[in-house]
Amino acid sequence: MLPYWVLFGIFALGAIAHRRESGSLVSTPLFALAALLMMAMIGLRFEIGPDWQAYLIIFERLGQKFLAALEYGDPGFYSLIWLVKALGLDFWALNLVCAAIFTLGLAAFAKRQQNPWLAIAVAVPYLVIVIAMSAMRQATAIGFILMGLAAFADKSLYRFLFWIFFASLFHASALIMLPIVGLSYTRNRFQSVLLLCVVALPAYYLLAANFEVYIERYTAKNMASEGTAYRIAMNALPAVIFLFLKHKFAAEPHQKTLWTNFALGAVACIFVAIAFPESTALDRVVLYVIPLQIYVFGNLPAALSTNQKDHLVLVLAIILYLAMILMVYLSFSLHRRFYIPYQLYPLS
Repeated sequence: MLPYWVLFGIFALGAIAHRRESGSLVSTPLFALAALLMMAMIGLRFEIGPDWQAYLIIFERLGQKFLAALEYGDPGFYSLIWLVKALGLDFWALNLVCAAIFTLGLAAFAKRQQNPWLAIAVAVPYLVIVIAMSAMRQATAIGFILMGLAAFADKSLYRFLFWIFFASLFHASALIMLPIVGLSYTRNRFQSVLLLCVVALPAYYLLAANFEVYIERYTAKNMASEGTAYRIAMNALPAVIFLFLKHKFAAEPHQKTLWTNFALGAVACIFVAIAFPESTALDRVVLYVIPLQIYVFGNLPAALSTNQKDHLVLVLAIILYLAMILMVYLSFSLHRRFYIPYQLYPLS
């Protein structure tokens, strides 16, 4: 349990030390070193996460023929497995590459927030530990999505579409981001809709088989996700905060429109959950709303404070909330046995 607290503590301390005016810690090697540590913990873990054995079986069974690998679906992920095996590398290499993509995306997105250290601290208790250390395909897709959201913050719709396309190659469900983000592009609505169609149509036909698998898997009667309500609540809290206080966030119009759409989606998930409790399909969609948590809590202290003292109080309050989430998960979650004790991959 201690390694997880150390990882969280590093970013929590960075968030506390972060100065509202200068943000000097971000420009130092400390931020990069902390991100590298996180990448190593995700990528070099051993028998960590409920999906570990399933991914290991996939890795071992996949053949050496490239075209045969593509028949499994999610072409980006299975092509990566083929490449790792073609280079004669072991399962750890696949984990490490996926961890690198996830970490690069998270760091790129976090650095565009007012308190980047706090932004990553927000991600550690659930997105990093629970998702990135288990759901390899979807975590990699989320890494690309976060790169896309960073590009969107820079007003680059083309780069956003580029990264979302790559995300869909690892998990086709990532295409759900196209309408949410594309319709938030206020500079040229017609251009955004046109580009969405240009990317979405070929992507759908390329990944249609994957959608059929997801529909069959996620709507099966015996397929349900425990804890969906808690994950929805974790998204709903920042959604409500943003909808009431968005006028205080220092963001350009296209950014405010984007996060308003995210917030409305998070609230909508509550009503969907009432109609379809413990839905696995809904649980997968909820994962793509998690960037809202990072954005809101990563910027909330700067949005509400006028001096460093108030900023620090808000940062401490958010860290306390995050620590409570981490403590509850590591102590009481049904899946805690898959994460404790933390072990490094035996590379020798």
